[in-house]
Amino acid sequence: MKLSAILILDPRGNISLGGSDVIKRHENYGKHLTSLSNKLKLVVFTSNNSERIIYNSKYLDRYVLSKPTINSFLFAWRAYRCIIQERIDVKLLIAGDPWESFWTALLLNKFLRKDIPIQMQIHGDIANPLWKNINIQNRMRYILAQLFCKKATAVRAVSKNQKINLIKNLRIVESKITVIPVPISLESLDLRERKYLNRPSNITIIGRVHKDRGITFFLQLLEKLTDISRDFSVIIIGSGKDELEFLSSVKQIIGSNKVKFVGQVSDKKLSKYWKEIGVLVSLAPVESYGRVMREALLSGVPVWALESSGSNDLLSVEKTGQIRLLNLNSASDSLFREFSKLLTTKPNSNFKDKFIKDNKALPSRLVKSWMQLVK
Repeated sequence: MKLSAILILDPRGNISLGGSDVIKRHENYGKHLTSLSNKLKLVVFTSNNSERIIYNSKYLDRYVLSKPTINSFLFAWRAYRCIIQERIDVKLLIAGDPWESFWTALLLNKFLRKDIPIQMQIHGDIANPLWKNINIQNRMRYILAQLFCKKATAVRAVSKNQKINLIKNLRIVESKITVIPVPISLESLDLRERKYLNRPSNITIIGRVHKDRGITFFLQLLEKLTDISRDFSVIIIGSGKDELEFLSSVKQIIGSNKVKFVGQVSDKKLSKYWKEIGVLVSLAPVESYGRVMREALLSGVPVWALESSGSNDLLSVEKTGQIRLLNLNSASDSLFREFSKLLTTKPNSNFKDKFIKDNKALPSRLVKSWMQLVK
């Protein structure tokens, strides 16, 4: 008997590389799918650098078809052979991006001689004109997205402002787009009320230490803050190709004894640092709906962010000043006053309660969007 499935295509191996948290999230999607239909199972075709392995569980089957690749033709062919061999009756294709994953879905339909509906997942704010100007690769992918995004049966976006950019700049029909943020795991977060009289006087940056993630903006901010006072410290959590140069510049500005460099940490380990953080800064020039910003607010840590789709979405629901937009063109004294206000900001318990409730419903909402597309 054939297995009826909703099939996620992941030629670049993002699900495998995401680690246990990402795999657990997909297991949860599979669990919600089973609760809605006992005739469907969630299947993932992914890649990693180990041997080809099949992982079977009650709610999710994962097949490793190759090493991470941008060769959509090769991955689609292997996906086709696996479907035939395992007797999988595919009812819906999920493309994890508008490029390699989506091209794989288009090719797979050709090989199968079917017209299986395709839901395209867009996590980044790729329709934001700032995104295409980050580098040449983004510019090329932006052009390709303009050509191919319209061909998807449906599109899943992760924020309201991201959806606006998709409609305006990629000309995707509004009726095709459903906004469903990526749920975050709350299990490792300490959601108890904190004592805020003793919030640490530091400013923290978290994430990849790459120039396209706004580290140059962080140096500009640091220089302006230290014009007024050096009575605070810096925490850097993350790693990347520019970390040595970045770390050296930060130490030159504020002093080596004022800098704590943590490096890359797991999601579970990151949750333990929230009590040490005074203010989180988010300086990526383009952000769709950043997980770290959401975790910070839930943990009672105020956020200082450049304007982006993600920060605008959070501002629309958190209106007490726990998140503020950062204007790097402001004078040094104005910026330092903003920093000082953020250090004394009280958490928004109403926002936290509503967020937790909404976050719990996200897996079910996503699965229901799949069921609407299943033929």
